[in-house]
Amino acid sequence: MSEAPSESPTVAGRVRRSFAGLGELTLLFGAALIGTFRRPFYWQEFLEQCRTVVIANFVPILLTGVGLGFFVSIEAGQFFKAFSSLYRLGGFEVMSNIRELSPVATGLMIAGVSGTAIVADLGARQVRAELDALSVMGMSNVLFIVVPRALALMLITALYNLPMIAFMMISGFVAGHVLLGVNTGGYLASFWTQGTVVDVVSGEVKCILFGAIVAAICIYKGVTARGGAEGVAKAVHSAVVWCFVSISVFEYIFTPTILALFHTQLTLR
Repeated sequence: MSEAPSESPTVAGRVRRSFAGLGELTLLFGAALIGTFRRPFYWQEFLEQCRTVVIANFVPILLTGVGLGFFVSIEAGQFFKAFSSLYRLGGFEVMSNIRELSPVATGLMIAGVSGTAIVADLGARQVRAELDALSVMGMSNVLFIVVPRALALMLITALYNLPMIAFMMISGFVAGHVLLGVNTGGYLASFWTQGTVVDVVSGEVKCILFGAIVAAICIYKGVTARGGAEGVAKAVHSAVVWCFVSISVFEYIFTPTILALFHTQLTLR
């Protein structure tokens, strides 16, 4: 009886393909960054992508912001109320919502809504050979396909962080005031004392980079989709998983770095 084939070559092959894919993704996004400064720049395509991302994500951003703000306020408020420090809820929500949850939630929503749409769109074009047809027509896929979508995702992700903050803070204040009885003056005093420009700016930078991560993964997965409708579906699934994992890993690295550079942000004032 012949022995069962070893699984090591298969695992090694998958590892090699993963690193090769990472290299191709990096090269593609690097070409997109370089292509940003090349001409022609397809303004109409860029504005259309911005419009699509804005419209598609407004309701998910609204619902996510309201929901997260409400639950964070209730859970944290119960803790502060037990120590007769409910007025500190405003400062805590600066640290939790503006610094952490808002950028991450925005990046995840953009990935789940617009990132998947981009993968499906580009994947469908790829399996129908439309991307090859654009190259035959003399149009650069990088300039026409990659650059507008990458810039749109980076820009709108950063812009949507601001309404996400607003939705989370408003719902958090309403929940704390109505359900827990937090004092309005104490809440606002704690909020403005704890809130700094560093939190907002770092959140915007984080969202720009989240948008870049989503763009790199989703565009690459779309233009490399193979195998018809089933292959496109697998590309969408894979893109969502990798976007979520990559955003989580980057968040784990970025936030401690900012807190190390601006150590006063660690203090609950």
